Amino acid sequence: MEAKLARLIELERLIRRLKAEWLRLVDELNVDEWAARDLAMALQLSQSNSESQVRFASRLATVFPEVLDAMEAGVISEWSAHGLVDPTENYPDDIARTAVLKTLETAEGRCCQQLRRSVQGRLQRADPAGFARRCAQRRRGRDVVVYDTEDGMAVLKSELPVEVARAMYAKIDHLARQEAKNGRSMDAVRADVLASLVLQEPQSAGSKTLIQVTVPITALLGVDERPGQLDTGQVIPAEVVRDLMAEPGTVFHRLLTDPAGRLVEYSPGVYRPTAEVDRFIRARHRTCVMPCCSHPSRSCDIDHAVAWPEGKSTGTNLGPLDRRHHRYKHATDAKISITDDGTTTIDTRWGQRYVTRPEPVEEPPF
Repeated sequence: MEAKLARLIELERLIRRLKAEWLRLVDELNVDEWAARDLAMALQLSQSNSESQVRFASRLATVFPEVLDAMEAGVISEWSAHGLVDPTENYPDDIARTAVLKTLETAEGRCCQQLRRSVQGRLQRADPAGFARRCAQRRRGRDVVVYDTEDGMAVLKSELPVEVARAMYAKIDHLARQEAKNGRSMDAVRADVLASLVLQEPQSAGSKTLIQVTVPITALLGVDERPGQLDTGQVIPAEVVRDLMAEPGTVFHRLLTDPAGRLVEYSPGVYRPTAEVDRFIRARHRTCVMPCCSHPSRSCDIDHAVAWPEGKSTGTNLGPLDRRHHRYKHATDAKISITDDGTTTIDTRWGQRYVTRPEPVEEPPF
């Protein structure tokens, strides 16, 4: 199995190198307005798909050649290249390049979603006024739509401000976990809970759910407009954070970070010691500690790297694992170790070693 996995990794790096060459050739062939049509016929692509590929290849070659270099070196995939570049569409090239190159420094070992979130956060913090302006415009366009799918099903979709949507999902998930499954999947239970909340208006509809927002104290006091961040990674404007903080019943916790934005202390002062440690771990790690996993830590298991009682219940021996990775760890006897700053090393049954680090609580823009 180790040899097969090594071969698979080797082939993946080859695919990345070939895809970088492919994109460079597409850019070189983009000589006039008809090039996309020629490429569509040659590569058996639709016209719209061909035009999209041409635009992406040209943007990489002209604005972000370092991203192509990273693909050629096998460091990132084409998906990750999209994660780095796609969020920059509405920003000036100089700001976009700076944000992408800074994120590219730590791209190895991170998945597309993690890179996209990092670039988005850097861009939004670099231009808080522009970010707030775009947010206000998008919020005015919030909506609810419904469309039919196959086999007697339909999709009800609502586009909402991220803090509202996340709070709604947290509440749906919380209520769903209190329901008996009766043969249903958790997704089906959540869908049934949502329908009940809308159609039946149960008494529980008024209950509060917890969402965690990290915000610089200067923004909270109105000294500047540095944006805040949800525990799931999305950045929100300072004005929105101040509105959330002004709501009755809001609870404040103190987070201390180092200059790089990494959490070094968590002092709620309202929980028993075991709860303090739990809260610290979930605040330090926003997601599961396994590589390329974006499952929010708030719904993960807090697991001992070294099993109790040999391993202690401290920040240097505890980390969040989502249920699938928790089962994977025990089923495959994967070895996990955690350092003081939350850096996690995972040794797998097939001889691979992965290192993950907590995302900064507030990542500097550049």
